[in-house]
Amino acid sequence: MLTEENLVLTRSEPNGNGGLQFVYRINNYGVAAVNFPTQDITQLEWTVDVIKFRTADGLQYDLCHTTDLAKKTLTFRNDRAVNEFLEKAFVYLKKPNFTEGVVE
Repeated sequence: MLTEENLVLTRSEPNGNGGLQFVYRINNYGVAAVNFPTQDITQLEWTVDVIKFRTADGLQYDLCHTTDLAKKTLTFRNDRAVNEFLEKAFVYLKKPNFTEGVVE
């Protein structure tokens, strides 16, 4: 199970491909983690993206592949690995000057 710290939304994967999406938020940035069903039921795959919210109070966001935290969509094979990344991401996103690494 993924952490509930900073969790703002849990829903079915929005594109209709099956699976669940967890959205985490720290200020105007966050992380979206989606698990997709696989043919091998014993394999779990999480895709994780850093995101930037469009407004201060809404839940619409864009993918943000321009931070030092993650420059692409990441893939993890288990909940523990995703939780470890989330812990690091929360620390990174809470830093007052983290946007210095952002190239937009």
